[in-house]
Amino acid sequence: MKSRLLLLIGLMVVGNFVYAQRNCGSMEYLQQQILQDPIRELQLERIERFTEQYDIQLEKAFSGGILTVPVIVHVVYGNSTENISDAQIASQIAVLNDDFRRLNGDRSNTPADFQGVAADTEIEFCLTQTIRKSTTRSSFGTNDDVKSSSTGGSDAITPTQALNVWICEIGGGILGYAQFPGGPAATDGIVLDYRYVGTTGTATAPFNLGRTATHEVGHWLNLRHIWGDGGCNVDDFVADTPSAGGPNYTGGGCTYPGPNSCKPKGKNSGGDLPDMFQNYMDYSDDGCMNLFTSGQKDRMWAAISSARPELMSAACDGTTPPPPPPTEPPTAGDCDAPTGLGSSRGKGGRQLTISWNAASGAQTYAVEIYDGNSLYASGSVSGTSASVNVSKNVTYTYRVRSACAGGAVSAWAEGSGRTARLAGTTDREVGIFPNPTNAREVTLTWDLNPSILTGVNPILVAGGAEQIRVEVRDLTGRVLRQLTVADTGQTSLNVGDLVGGVYLINVSNENGYTVSTRLVKL
Repeated sequence: MKSRLLLLIGLMVVGNFVYAQRNCGSMEYLQQQILQDPIRELQLERIERFTEQYDIQLEKAFSGGILTVPVIVHVVYGNSTENISDAQIASQIAVLNDDFRRLNGDRSNTPADFQGVAADTEIEFCLTQTIRKSTTRSSFGTNDDVKSSSTGGSDAITPTQALNVWICEIGGGILGYAQFPGGPAATDGIVLDYRYVGTTGTATAPFNLGRTATHEVGHWLNLRHIWGDGGCNVDDFVADTPSAGGPNYTGGGCTYPGPNSCKPKGKNSGGDLPDMFQNYMDYSDDGCMNLFTSGQKDRMWAAISSARPELMSAACDGTTPPPPPPTEPPTAGDCDAPTGLGSSRGKGGRQLTISWNAASGAQTYAVEIYDGNSLYASGSVSGTSASVNVSKNVTYTYRVRSACAGGAVSAWAEGSGRTARLAGTTDREVGIFPNPTNAREVTLTWDLNPSILTGVNPILVAGGAEQIRVEVRDLTGRVLRQLTVADTGQTSLNVGDLVGGVYLINVSNENGYTVSTRLVKL
């Protein structure tokens, strides 16, 4: 299993060049969102925690098995060529349905090594509305101008209940970009350059088979590039995609096996699979792409459940029927609901444990935990308790019901609990100072007072000092450096070997209580 680290944003888009290689702007776009609002990083971390504990089988049972996503297309055009036809748009919707349901005609090209993990994602798409908007803009870039009528674009429509797709001239060699889950509703969706939509009209080889949209919708559903945007030691959060050292630009050559960029060296290097350049989340030409994996499928369903739950009940207005309504199993009088439902917290307020009394006739128990109106975690257990990692100072609601013989279930037993909160607002200063004699080093200082923590037992080290963890992260939260020291009052630490860029410096105690997160630019 690959380590679940947030990812290093790698590929930066600079200038214009011939459209001979795929160039996706999604990671650069995400980096800009984090720079503008560091809370965006915390949203991504929350979605990752949810994904780690997600039960796709339970979710599919409640959603009817197949999810159909309504699609609203905005064609923002400056001339008649950019105003692509309805037929071209229809060809793109057809490609999305084929690719996501593994009905694509080239699925037989998936190598035998990957056939076992290739997946029907059980996600479909239906076109519900096409909006055409004339503009004076010659191109839009990746700054979301195309998503607002005030900047020459077109405003999003019901973004929590549909996938908004903007088609325009992006410029800069970008084929498309997407907003990852958790971002602002007004900008949620994907953007495609008009030259890389569908399979007809303006569709331009080698990206004329509609796979740019497949790739960007994958990002919209929380998939990362298969090389993790950082190389062999950076994770894409999916266990069944082999590690890759970077993007594969197939250039029309799709012969397998291709590169094995992360193959271990030495006599014990056998067993590693070549790069999965056939995956829709690589940079291969359209004709080389032909699969999503089972692990990627799980991530997509988790992204919808955690960040876009309204899609579960969204309806399609066109000829494609809406997904079947959620069905509840039959209830039975001899399947009693759990009693004595309660909760406790642990790990310094970072874990919520729910417990209940055993119910007569129960074989297992279904558990659901909600953060506001959003499902935070769900699953089925055979015992009478369940634990989940949570955020501090947040109220969660939860419910539990019995599952008995013959598929019968009980009524839900419901409750709520609040995780550990902080007492007071005592000032604690965290300072970051560049080293004037070493441009690759900063000095970090802090002044902590462990007594400000309520409900948290600090981890003590020799001399009774609290153990403090200092982390240097990139803008996606991936930990680049971690140091642990004992706090004895005013403490300072030199952090070196940093290259130019923007970093998040996080100071926390061993229970996970974050003292401060600061942006620093070198």
